[in-house]
Amino acid sequence: MPDRCGPVWREEGAETGMQGMVTRMRLLQGAAALLYLGPLLAGLGGFGWSVVPVFTAIFLLWLVVIRPQDWPQQAAGWARPEAWLALLMRALVQVVLVSVCFGIGRGIGGAAGLLPAMPVGLPLGLSFAAIPLARLVWKPTVMAEMDSFLDDALQQVEGLQPPPLQRDPALALRLTAPLADLPETVPQAEIEAHFAALKQHLLPEDIYEALDARLQSPDAPRALRRTFILLATAQRCNEACRGRAAPVRALQVAGEDASLVELVARRCLTLLESDVDAWGDCPNPTALGAVAARMPPRAAEAIHALIVRTRDLAPLNGYDPEG
Repeated sequence: MPDRCGPVWREEGAETGMQGMVTRMRLLQGAAALLYLGPLLAGLGGFGWSVVPVFTAIFLLWLVVIRPQDWPQQAAGWARPEAWLALLMRALVQVVLVSVCFGIGRGIGGAAGLLPAMPVGLPLGLSFAAIPLARLVWKPTVMAEMDSFLDDALQQVEGLQPPPLQRDPALALRLTAPLADLPETVPQAEIEAHFAALKQHLLPEDIYEALDARLQSPDAPRALRRTFILLATAQRCNEACRGRAAPVRALQVAGEDASLVELVARRCLTLLESDVDAWGDCPNPTALGAVAARMPPRAAEAIHALIVRTRDLAPLNGYDPEG
């Protein structure tokens, strides 16, 4: 029986503690409202702006009492310029808050023609009374514990993030082995699914180099050549391999295969639409024209479209392909 009741009591205790926390936070909000009510009433009562520095001092004292962990705990801490700079910045913020509340009070009083007679000590006393009330309902250690809890939670969330990938050519060769065994009729979507899985473990340049190494074999299958073309003309790979002319290498891999040449051309067009900076890595019009002369109409048409697009982008790079 005690074993069964133990968890129940713990849950009830946790629930009671949470309810107590909510109640204390509401009481703290009430004390904060009292703090802001002081300058509002001072403005409504028509007092001069000379009360603003006094309210600012009270607001700063509130911060010291509620969050003492934010202030130097020893005299040596105040010897650092950073402590005085932080104090100055917070003081400026409190001046703005007090001035806004005071100005709202004066505006309401002026618009309504209402200037209630009251001693200046009343609004000052209301704001000052908020400090001991807040201290009674809220312990500074609770705030420090909440800050520590939030810091720990943030560190745990950051710890869930995977570490940055490192160059690992040997691992790339092993993990890209299945790509070399894909059938000739493999859908493009399946190849892209392989890439999506590999990018969780490998850098794009490692995948590029691993596939390129496999293509050095004279009997490299056509499916592998097609896979390499899809990779070499992808935006993510081009961003990672900028300056290595990956699309040019893709055109070399296509060889005299008209359908693969057409694939290179159409993929390069898509690449340039999304990333004009890839222009320098794409085949130049002269090389493309030479390939188009050997291709059937469908592939030649795709290449000519790429030539036009390449020439359109050439001025952006300060290069005249006809020069």
